[in-house]
Amino acid sequence: MGISASELIVPFAGAIQAAFSVLLTIAFGVAAAQFNLLSVSAAKEVSKLCVRMFLPALLIYKIGSNLHQETGVRYVPVLSEYHSHYRRK
Repeated sequence: MGISASELIVPFAGAIQAAFSVLLTIAFGVAAAQFNLLSVSAAKEVSKLCVRMFLPALLIYKIGSNLHQETGVRYVPVLSEYHSHYRRK
């Protein structure tokens, strides 16, 4: 009663695609640093922008597709912690 190879192909392909996109993003960052396309201060600002704006937007987008009236209560602690963390800064 094992798992067939066809059941593993789709998740494996998805994992490879996700890993490749992360590695490609890192490679672009390294290339930008090597060719002095970004200053150190600009790189720090881009990093802040990604962490403070794009990452929460991605999380909300991904969670939003799974958010229903019955399951919404599960996300209240996460959102309240996120809100209190950035309110302290």
